[in-house]
Amino acid sequence: MIKMEVSMKFGENEILEREQKLFSTEHRFLNRLRLDALCFQLFLLLAILAVISVCLIGAFRGIVSSAPTVNEKQILTSSKTTILYDKDGNELQRLDGSGIRQNYVALNKISMAARNAFIAADDTEYYKHHGVDIRNFFYAFYPDSASAQYAGSRRTLTQKLIRNQIFVSDNNSSSMERVVQKIQEQYLAVQFESEVGKDKILEYYLNTLYFGGNRIGIGAAAEYYFDKKAQDLTISESAVLAALAQDPAVYDPVEQQKSNSNKRTEILNVMLNMETISEDEYEDALGDNIYISLQTANQKKNGTTEAKNYYVSAVISQVISDLKERAGYSATQAYHAVYQGGLKIYTCLDSEIQSICEKEVEVQRQRTGDRKKLQLSLVFMDQSTGKVKALIGGRQGEVPQTGGNRAVDYTRQPGSMLTPLSVWLPAIDTAGMTLGTVQDDCLYSYSENGHQQNTRDQNEYQGLVTTRDSILKHLESPAVQAMESFGIQTGYDYLKKLGFSTLVEKQEDMDGNVISDVSLSLASGNLVNGVSNLDLTAAYGVLANEGKSVKPIFYTKLVDKTGNILFKNEQKSSQLLETASAWLITNVLREYIETGAGKAADLGIEKLPAAGYGASTKGNKDQWFTGYTPYYTAGIWCGYDDSGMITSDISCETLWKQIMKQVHSTKKIEKGSFKIPDDIVACNICTKCGKLAVEDLCNQALSGDTIRREYFVSGTQPTENCDCHVKYRVCKKSGKLATEKCPKSQVEERVYLIKEEQGTTKDTPYVLTPKLRSSQCNIHK
Repeated sequence: MIKMEVSMKFGENEILEREQKLFSTEHRFLNRLRLDALCFQLFLLLAILAVISVCLIGAFRGIVSSAPTVNEKQILTSSKTTILYDKDGNELQRLDGSGIRQNYVALNKISMAARNAFIAADDTEYYKHHGVDIRNFFYAFYPDSASAQYAGSRRTLTQKLIRNQIFVSDNNSSSMERVVQKIQEQYLAVQFESEVGKDKILEYYLNTLYFGGNRIGIGAAAEYYFDKKAQDLTISESAVLAALAQDPAVYDPVEQQKSNSNKRTEILNVMLNMETISEDEYEDALGDNIYISLQTANQKKNGTTEAKNYYVSAVISQVISDLKERAGYSATQAYHAVYQGGLKIYTCLDSEIQSICEKEVEVQRQRTGDRKKLQLSLVFMDQSTGKVKALIGGRQGEVPQTGGNRAVDYTRQPGSMLTPLSVWLPAIDTAGMTLGTVQDDCLYSYSENGHQQNTRDQNEYQGLVTTRDSILKHLESPAVQAMESFGIQTGYDYLKKLGFSTLVEKQEDMDGNVISDVSLSLASGNLVNGVSNLDLTAAYGVLANEGKSVKPIFYTKLVDKTGNILFKNEQKSSQLLETASAWLITNVLREYIETGAGKAADLGIEKLPAAGYGASTKGNKDQWFTGYTPYYTAGIWCGYDDSGMITSDISCETLWKQIMKQVHSTKKIEKGSFKIPDDIVACNICTKCGKLAVEDLCNQALSGDTIRREYFVSGTQPTENCDCHVKYRVCKKSGKLATEKCPKSQVEERVYLIKEEQGTTKDTPYVLTPKLRSSQCNIHK
């Protein structure tokens, strides 16, 4: 009890002391300081927030006040002329929009199906929002990310109209510039919708979209593709055009039917989900084979070029593509930038070379006098820079039935023009084969798509041949065997690396059949879509450039209307092939021109070598020749637009020679060389086995001298002597092996070929048969 009372008393004292400390002057002062500090921090925070708010409001007002004006005149017109220059700065052509096909159509003259299709494709919430999707603004702060891509896809239809027509050439790459433009876009979208209304904006939008070629607006598109007015467009037709407008280069309904068809189906599905079409209308539209009638209507339009100059059309295509890929432009925005944005485009065109090409093509045309209008395309480029110096897309400015440019986007079967690139280049570059590797050119069976195929050669089979001879003589059987040995995929991958853009790895055709270029047809150049002259010329240019690849370009610099450089089109080379591999193939192609089938292309200039290759396809439907010097590469194609048999006596080799000689003379180029790599060695081989030749044996073969000096990459040359030839003493009278009783005057030495024949070839008469080997003269006894 006493202890408890003491403890309690002590506790009461403690409490009193603490109360005194708490209410002491010093303590109250410290508490006041803490409170004042907290208040000051709150005040400072509020002040900072206020300043930030004022700055943001000021910045917002500044951004909004600097936004361009949006009205009908600004939406529908523009007066800035784009100018193209040649390589020397001379004006080449002006693009002022005068060639644009545009037929303005009021909204009430556009079918409801078309309106609904474009809303389904571009902005499903169009009639629900007030011009913007607020989520889109915040995603704009994250450039170069999935969010930024999402932001671009979430632009409302009104924003797309403003972006396409107002911000024609003002795409900005920095984050801040992107945000400023986004704020202006959204502000103008809200303002424009409040002033004009939804229906009028939809009308403007449909009349300003780019539909490919030089067609602007749904009226021009409906007339061009379906030969009808916009008010008569069906659901199926409307979905085709809505798909096309997403990106005319990707969804062209004539050239890219499969892509357009897939996109059309997506749009029809959205329309069904939006309940703007019924189930029956959806099924009818899906079942409509629209692409047959579309192509029929489209083919009526050929006859004149869309650009007076094929080179200019190629420049425009590349600029539009680069604006979309490198600057983020939409297809419509890129088209307006080129034709109405006041750009300055500095091209690679060499007017001197272009003039020479045009002159020689005209001379050739007059000489042949072909009434069926044999067509021609030509690509002339500097392989070291990728600059296309001249281009011809057809004679007399005639456009092919499928539209486009015969030199750039018109595809034809290459035939054996492809074989050195698809077979022999990878064979030497990676598969361990050499120019001296021997294969049997004979009837050869192989499986293709589940069917048994046989190789076919126009003349009799050559028998044992080297890689060099296979190339020089366009032999199919050795090429197929070689590709089968190192793998089809390897050949396909090499062609992709070389820049062939029209190859098909795997896809379904319109009938649902799987088609692919990953097949042994690569060995003979029989492709799904064929190749363009531009791609083929550029691929041979890699050989000319010592194995270095440079993408072909048509312009060097793009300048906007204010004088700012949008971007420079400088290409860096990449070492695609081993230098030695490129040189070895070039060495064969030099022989092809100097003494082979391409002798008509021989320049005849002692110190200026040239290499090249030519071919005609099955049925003589296409003729090609692509060749190069150490300075330039040029490719020529001849044929009819309807793929008929060529009956004219035109020579691609002769035309190539005349152009090359004049160009080099004009540029005062008199000598050059294909530099021999340090790791190239040479030795004499037997062309029937590929091993080291043996004197007095290989050169005495019954088939003729089989010794050839061949080039190899050091370490791949043969080290063993020929073992395919054998020498026997034969009695001339009996034709059997001579015995000791045969008179010396009746005995001769013959060198036979040791070979297991797979069929009849040119080797057959000279093969040592088991019958001969076991025979003895039975006349002299």
